Amino acid sequence: MTIPAPAEALELFLSHLGLERNLSPKTLQAYQEDLRHFIAWLEDRNIPLSEIGVEHLDGHLAAIAQRTEYEPTTIARHLSSLRGFLRFALQNHWTRFDPAHHLEAPRIGRYLPEYLTVAEVQSVFDGIDRTRKWAWRDLTLLELLYGTGLRISEALDLRISQLRIEDGWILPIGKGNKQRLVPIGPQSLATIQQYLDQERPLCGPTADNLVLNPRGRPLSRMGAWKIIHKLTLEIGKPVHPHTFRHSFATHLLEGGMDLRVLQELLGHADISTTQIYTHLDREFLKQEHRQYHPRETKPGLFFDK
Repeated sequence: MTIPAPAEALELFLSHLGLERNLSPKTLQAYQEDLRHFIAWLEDRNIPLSEIGVEHLDGHLAAIAQRTEYEPTTIARHLSSLRGFLRFALQNHWTRFDPAHHLEAPRIGRYLPEYLTVAEVQSVFDGIDRTRKWAWRDLTLLELLYGTGLRISEALDLRISQLRIEDGWILPIGKGNKQRLVPIGPQSLATIQQYLDQERPLCGPTADNLVLNPRGRPLSRMGAWKIIHKLTLEIGKPVHPHTFRHSFATHLLEGGMDLRVLQELLGHADISTTQIYTHLDREFLKQEHRQYHPRETKPGLFFDK
């Protein structure tokens, strides 16, 4: 049996992820970016796949950890990609190194995502001058992020063909190349229609993407970040495109939405990912408890307030 060189093995692994697991091009690019460091590390030292050992993994991960720009979550992501690649190599008998025995799954603490209050979100929308150029494009972007809870990549990749304006639905494609059905409200639809009627035709011949830059090309992530940054300067705290998705989820939970329904809207494969939002509205829960609990609504009945 011929064992491929590390670089060739990486290409075979990426093909496997794309064809067998149907992962999106962006996810494949992330795997490639993570693993190219390991492949280069092996090739620089002339280490074939068949000879990989714990000491090699230690050396590679130590080199990553020494890079000051890498956060713990980034190192954990590298480790996760590495486990997947080595598991694939083991299954193909290219190596005897078993990542299940030598590499534990990364344990990263959960961080509560930042979100805006309803009043803060409303102030962002109210602060946009509808008469300026590309105002309706910027409003459309915000409506996709906050009105439907799309990830920034989903919003920027959304095609006009994925809009069902008459029926009030959009069909974004999320992680794992999975398409889902997300309702969109009348106000968001009205904004999108204004953009389609007034501004998008100014871009000339274009791609099918809904959100475009003035040159008729799909808006980039950096372009979207700059728009969000400019629109939220008055908030007085860091706001990223994903902040609106977090706000969407938090506000729906505060309004009483079922967690399983929210999971479907957000496109989470595992409900444990959605459950992080249940920790965000503790003050709301305390207020609701005080308002509706029989002991709380009758001051002095059980104790003095």
